Amino acid sequence: MQRISQRVETINWGDFKNNTTVHDYIEINQKNSIKNAKLKYEVNLLSSLSKYETSCLIKFFIQAETLFESWGIPNMDSKTGLFYNMPIKHIEAPIQYSRALLSYDQGQNPKEMQFNFLSNLKNKRFKQIQKIVGAYQGKERLNHNQLLDAFHIWCTEHNKCDYFLTLDFKLIKMVSNCQSQQIMVNLITPSKLIKKLNNKIALCDEIDL
Repeated sequence: MQRISQRVETINWGDFKNNTTVHDYIEINQKNSIKNAKLKYEVNLLSSLSKYETSCLIKFFIQAETLFESWGIPNMDSKTGLFYNMPIKHIEAPIQYSRALLSYDQGQNPKEMQFNFLSNLKNKRFKQIQKIVGAYQGKERLNHNQLLDAFHIWCTEHNKCDYFLTLDFKLIKMVSNCQSQQIMVNLITPSKLIKKLNNKIALCDEIDL
């Protein structure tokens, strides 16, 4: 992504020297700031998924609440656009609803409005997923981020998606360790998804032979 960097440059005007601030356009790769080696590896694989989308092996979907959540993430103005400009289709939530995302009333924080909306949904399956992912932390106690995770997973189940692409290793581990309930979609990292797609390509090549 492009940013402006400032530096001080000395300009000579005859016998006079003047220090002035100069602004340059520079390119910044935010991936380089990721300290976790495993996470950085998975992030670098995201752009590789585009070639599989163009070969019609996979399609990507997003729901409105996921898009709204991305608005609060810093440094999203990359030249590559949302998800490396890969085509993304919008899917519906398991329930029909409409609500205001923004409000001019004082004290109406959009994130709080989203949390209040989701926490008041009474659907049985949504409640089950909340417990699986750790969003439910006791009566009238819900974790905001994990509540969003539960809603996103609920949407993928409802739309019969095969995979839920995520970089949240903790979420994947929590779901895989849950024995009493089952998530009806496969939570997967970019590396594992690419491996599955490559296996599918190899299988198709064998059939063609």
